[in-house]
Amino acid sequence: MIFLRKFLSAAVFAAALTLIISSCSFKDSSDEKEARTPATSQPFTEREVEDADGTYIFDNANLLGPGDGIACNDYACWLYRKKLINTAVITVNDLGGKTPYDYALDEYNRLYEGKGSGIVVLVNNATNNDIVFKTGACLTNISQKAQDNAVYWATKEFIDGNYRRGIMRLLQLAELCPENIVDNADVFDGEQLTKLQKGLSTCDGSVMLIASCNNSETSNENILKSYYARRYYSENGIMLMLETNSKKIIAFSDDGFTEKFKTALDKANELAAKEDYYGAVTEVIESLGGKVPSEKKK
Repeated sequence: MIFLRKFLSAAVFAAALTLIISSCSFKDSSDEKEARTPATSQPFTEREVEDADGTYIFDNANLLGPGDGIACNDYACWLYRKKLINTAVITVNDLGGKTPYDYALDEYNRLYEGKGSGIVVLVNNATNNDIVFKTGACLTNISQKAQDNAVYWATKEFIDGNYRRGIMRLLQLAELCPENIVDNADVFDGEQLTKLQKGLSTCDGSVMLIASCNNSETSNENILKSYYARRYYSENGIMLMLETNSKKIIAFSDDGFTEKFKTALDKANELAAKEDYYGAVTEVIESLGGKVPSEKKK
């Protein structure tokens, strides 16, 4: 008999400074329950990406063939670089006495120190409870409806033995996050994120913003430069960082900055000091040729 794994939503909890949500699957032979599962298929096309320079797929259960493992790893690396999403896929036959939830959480903390925005997929052959963790911007931007749809179709792929497609479907959820802004500090609401994304996407050249609350011993400047190297490894652009402890925006680019931009950044930091972060970022975007949509008239 074939059992259908059905993903159920788990509760949101606070871990360190990061919120993480999971979806948990279990085997279910009920045709009635399967019939209640959303029937709208999520479109699936593999994105062409460059070769990875790190390891993001940990196939401990040996579910992926060599070519499939490489393809999934390349795509996970693309998300890590281009979307600045911390990404991992872990397959296991043994949870070491942990719950699937705790196992996935511990792996995220081990790989990424519990920081940033990320998605972790745990394909769990030990108890057949598969887990999807979301944190930071992934938690904010990936709706439960989108996640439920993705995991339903991924589960069907797993049952058919197509782990490559199933894993890719789940990783593609990260592409629902904005292209040019990663709000690790949960500074902006949904409407503000949408407007700032539109503004950043219309700037002259590539511009990316990280919103962060830095409680580490690493300086804001060094964190900003590390994000720049990660995102702009093959091109030039501008990386902005809004840091809420210092209430300040800093910027880095290999190309340097114009006096117009430096003046705008000073004005923006006057607003940031008053915790008007939306106004501060808008000021910077407009100095770079971007257009942030205006407020709707009531």
